Amino acid sequence: MHTALHQRIMAAHEDEVHMSNERMVNQLRRSGALRSQACVDAFKAVDRAHFWIRGLRSEIYGTEVYGDAPLRYGKLHQSAPHIYARALEALMPLKTGMSFLNIGSGTGYFSSLVAEILGDGVNDGLELWPENVAHAQERCNMLGKHHITFNVGNVYQLDVNLGMRYSRIYVWLPRC
Repeated sequence: MHTALHQRIMAAHEDEVHMSNERMVNQLRRSGALRSQACVDAFKAVDRAHFWIRGLRSEIYGTEVYGDAPLRYGKLHQSAPHIYARALEALMPLKTGMSFLNIGSGTGYFSSLVAEILGDGVNDGLELWPENVAHAQERCNMLGKHHITFNVGNVYQLDVNLGMRYSRIYVWLPRC
């Protein structure tokens, strides 16, 4: 019995080490985090690794990019895939022509997932750190998603009377 348990643990570790975007999506489906076909298709279309720093493991969690854990390096952050999967499902129904605001947009990964469903509609990101804005804009532009825009700003300093109204808003807040 000890040997069988050890083999399962080692197999699970091997799966995480050799993950791919496709395997990550399948794992999210099996766990129930991804349910709708539109969300599954978005996750399949957007490779999480594209939005991370190639070859870099998270400095805090030490996980691979496709593992179901958050990634952090300096001020750059990506939530765990299951968090994004559940958030995307919660935003449904999303439709072409709707608008989206991502507060705490980080690497741009979640904004890109949403864009797969919304198409070329308004898709804005607001982020505190200029280096994160540059990273997110570069990564989205590399995928041809030039309609996604990222801006440096603080949600607490927004004048809601001057801004547009959004169909959907996602807010990421760090642990305090």
